[in-house]
Amino acid sequence: MKLTLATTFPAPADHVWALVKQSSTLLFVCKGLLGFERSEHFPQEWREGNREVTRLMFFGYIPAWKHTLTFTRIDDEQRILATEEGGGLVPVWNHVIQVAPDGSKACTYSDEVNIKAGIFTIVVWLYAHIFYRYRQHRWRTLLREIAHHPSDS
Repeated sequence: MKLTLATTFPAPADHVWALVKQSSTLLFVCKGLLGFERSEHFPQEWREGNREVTRLMFFGYIPAWKHTLTFTRIDDEQRILATEEGGGLVPVWNHVIQVAPDGSKACTYSDEVNIKAGIFTIVVWLYAHIFYRYRQHRWRTLLREIAHHPSDS
């Protein structure tokens, strides 16, 4: 089952794309709903071929199952990052992020997720809908924080 959500960010595509590739961005946009055990060992910047095995932590502290993230595509020209993910109740959670310019000072950011979780697929899809809306909200917060503190980025 596929979910696609897109939004416009008031930031240049190249700036957002650079943030997409940072593991600290993943941690920031998920914080509050989902954490990752041993995330301090994630690379600073994701690279195609990176594979991470982590335990998901719901709300940052409730341990769930082990989850594998494999970065299958990081295309700087097209600004596409794709992962093949899965674990526990959700054997397939494949995610594609795309960042497209929308003028010089804005961009369209999209999340596309393909989910397969057997009889739980619809429930997981509903969770994903909430989760990715939350992530896009957190993205806006991150971009505002960076705009107010540009030296920290």
